[in-house]
Amino acid sequence: MGFTSQSGEKNNPVVRAESELSLEVVILIVFGVFMLLFGLLLFRIQTGELPYAPDSTYGLFLVIVSFQVITMGKTPFGDLRRSWAVIVLGVCTAIVGMVACFIPGLLAEPVRILVGILLSAGGVALLVQLFFSEDKARVWLKVPGALQHLTVACGLVYVVSIVLGIITLLPGITTDTVTAVFLVIYGIGFFYLSWSIQKVGRLYPPGEAE
Repeated sequence: MGFTSQSGEKNNPVVRAESELSLEVVILIVFGVFMLLFGLLLFRIQTGELPYAPDSTYGLFLVIVSFQVITMGKTPFGDLRRSWAVIVLGVCTAIVGMVACFIPGLLAEPVRILVGILLSAGGVALLVQLFFSEDKARVWLKVPGALQHLTVACGLVYVVSIVLGIITLLPGITTDTVTAVFLVIYGIGFFYLSWSIQKVGRLYPPGEAE
């Protein structure tokens, strides 16, 4: 069931192709843009050419994460049933992120630690699920093409997430230049992951017999 304009947009292949992007893919693209832009700007920030408020960056990250949690039940630690408890958790995370954005300095340490835990512990949890779940990498790697790309993309994003989480939890453990490089790789990894998910979604539509 759908709505169609008199101009016949429903049968327009261009319009149909545009609508094929799932919400998950769109959010991953947003993550990719965020991380890539952050990484590129960090090269200028470290020289003092650009102003920088870490709290605002961490806060924006939490807002994007909370949007993913609220809309799809996808958390940094894995997928959960989209219950009221999950939605409330997502809203609370969004509030913390917004406060950090609006009032830099108020939640500096708590927000930094929270983001570091989400990145590092979440990356470990997702990496373990990827390779030890019976319906993920063990199956995907046996099928040439899109599913193998999905496995590589997931592994790349999860590993870099762990590294960035450790860097966030332990400030000064590395240089800003190295951090910027990892952020750029992270952003590219999200683009690769979004492409892989989109490709897999087209080849193996939900509900279709395997």
